[in-house]
Amino acid sequence: MSVDFDALALGPCMDTFGESIVYQPVGGGSYTVTGIPDVPYRSAFADQIDGLTPTNVISDDAVVGIQLSQLSFTPRQGDLLTMRGTLYRVREPQPDGRGGMLLTLNNADHENDPIPGDPA
Repeated sequence: MSVDFDALALGPCMDTFGESIVYQPVGGGSYTVTGIPDVPYRSAFADQIDGLTPTNVISDDAVVGIQLSQLSFTPRQGDLLTMRGTLYRVREPQPDGRGGMLLTLNNADHENDPIPGDPA
């Protein structure tokens, strides 16, 4: 017996927690899809130095979970999406093997701004 995870779990989750997102693939076009935004807590330990307590580093990269059955394309690095009024660029698409994909995002609103203090 196979389980339709997309219909039984992903669909209801998107219906309950999802938000409208405008998705723009690198190849062109613009699509409104449903996604579940999140700012995960991910801890990592910096290099340990003898005699010092390890330092806990926190990352709060923006991510969004999407349901692949909503799309007629495969998300790719470099795609753009607008979520909660902010423009993001897909840094890394990570399929979950169950019909969903987690997209790790970079804020693209200011990606072409000059580096502070750079005279160029």
